[in-house]
Amino acid sequence: MAKIQKEMLIMDALGLDAGLVPVMQKHGLNCFGCPSSRGKSLEMAAMNHGVDIDKLVSDMNEFLDKE
Repeated sequence: MAKIQKEMLIMDALGLDAGLVPVMQKHGLNCFGCPSSRGKSLEMAAMNHGVDIDKLVSDMNEFLDKE
Protein backbone atom coordinates (compact mmCIF):
# COMPACT_ATOMS: atom_id res chain seq x y z
CA MET A 1 0.00 0.00 0.00
CA ALA A 2 1.27 3.45 -0.90
CA LYS A 3 2.07 5.87 1.88
CA ILE A 4 1.43 9.59 1.99
CA GLN A 5 4.54 11.73 2.05
CA LYS A 6 4.63 15.45 2.67
CA GLU A 7 6.30 16.07 -0.69
CA MET A 8 3.36 14.52 -2.58
CA LEU A 9 1.15 16.70 -4.69
CA ILE A 10 -2.32 17.12 -3.21
CA MET A 11 -3.96 15.58 -6.25
CA ASP A 12 -1.60 12.59 -6.19
CA ALA A 13 -2.42 11.95 -2.54
CA LEU A 14 -6.14 12.16 -3.20
CA GLY A 15 -5.68 9.84 -6.16
CA LEU A 16 -4.75 7.12 -3.68
CA ASP A 17 -8.11 7.41 -1.92
CA ALA A 18 -10.77 10.13 -2.23
CA GLY A 19 -11.70 9.31 1.37
CA LEU A 20 -8.72 11.42 2.41
CA VAL A 21 -10.73 14.60 1.74
CA PRO A 22 -12.39 14.61 5.20
CA VAL A 23 -8.99 14.00 6.82
CA MET A 24 -7.63 17.08 5.07
CA GLN A 25 -10.73 19.09 5.99
CA LYS A 26 -10.31 18.10 9.65
CA HIS A 27 -6.93 19.83 9.52
CA GLY A 28 -8.36 22.94 7.85
CA LEU A 29 -7.20 22.15 4.33
CA ASN A 30 -9.82 22.63 1.65
CA CYS A 31 -7.26 22.92 -1.16
CA PHE A 32 -8.46 19.88 -3.06
CA GLY A 33 -10.89 22.02 -5.08
CA CYS A 34 -8.39 24.80 -5.74
CA PRO A 35 -6.87 24.88 -9.25
CA SER A 36 -3.39 25.33 -7.77
CA SER A 37 -3.73 22.02 -5.91
CA ARG A 38 -2.65 20.23 -9.08
CA GLY A 39 0.88 21.54 -8.59
CA LYS A 40 0.98 22.13 -4.82
CA SER A 41 2.50 19.68 -2.38
CA LEU A 42 0.85 18.75 0.88
CA GLU A 43 3.78 20.39 2.65
CA MET A 44 3.30 23.68 0.80
CA ALA A 45 -0.44 23.69 1.45
CA ALA A 46 0.12 22.93 5.13
CA MET A 47 2.68 25.70 5.43
CA ASN A 48 0.33 28.19 3.72
CA HIS A 49 -2.51 27.29 6.08
CA GLY A 50 -0.56 26.89 9.34
CA VAL A 51 -1.16 23.14 9.51
CA ASP A 52 1.18 20.70 11.26
CA ILE A 53 2.37 18.68 8.25
CA ASP A 54 3.64 15.77 10.33
CA LYS A 55 0.27 15.33 12.05
CA LEU A 56 -1.57 15.67 8.72
CA VAL A 57 0.59 13.01 7.05
CA SER A 58 0.26 10.74 10.08
CA ASP A 59 -3.54 11.04 10.08
CA MET A 60 -3.72 10.48 6.32
CA ASN A 61 -1.58 7.33 6.56
CA GLU A 62 -3.59 6.10 9.51
CA PHE A 63 -6.73 6.46 7.40
CA LEU A 64 -5.14 4.51 4.53
CA ASP A 65 -4.00 1.77 6.90
CA LYS A 66 -7.61 1.25 8.02
CA GLU A 67 -8.89 0.94 4.46
